[in-house]
Amino acid sequence: MKRLLVIGFAMLVLAAPAAKAQRSQRGSTPVELGIDGGVTFGLDAPRTTVVALPVQSFRVGFLMSNNLALEPRVGINSFHSGGASATSYDLQLGVVYQPDGDRVGNGFYGRPFAGISGLNVSGPGGNNNSGYMGLGLGLKIPFADRRLATRMEANYAHGFSGGGSNQIGLLIGLSFFTR
Repeated sequence: MKRLLVIGFAMLVLAAPAAKAQRSQRGSTPVELGIDGGVTFGLDAPRTTVVALPVQSFRVGFLMSNNLALEPRVGINSFHSGGASATSYDLQLGVVYQPDGDRVGNGFYGRPFAGISGLNVSGPGGNNNSGYMGLGLGLKIPFADRRLATRMEANYAHGFSGGGSNQIGLLIGLSFFTR
């Protein structure tokens, strides 16, 4: 678990200087801060459904150009009951491409991503983690003087451990754009 958190932190640290360099070349650009809730459907046996509402993950989008953003994302959940505990985590890095090139979110987008997810269970349960890659397609709809946007996405992800796994996700989120 510690190794995976270090890897996730390193992803964030590596993403920030690139975003800062782009902003210093062009002046100030907005940063997208967002939260997403969603439903995920596991397609392999055993079939699973995970509902995470209102918040599944937190994300930060660093705009690299008018139509490209680097987007790290993190989700952590912890469960405790009767002396036992379990913690699930998800660290992800995506690249959001908007063909229309609207810097504060208007229109369709594509988001290839890669990440690490896992579950740590106290006692004999041990831990389980997996790398994965996927692609999301979605729509951003701005409102409130273009400082906020609704974001809806459908995605597919393939996990690499234990013979592989496949899942489809549906996300709905809220984005806030700094200026």
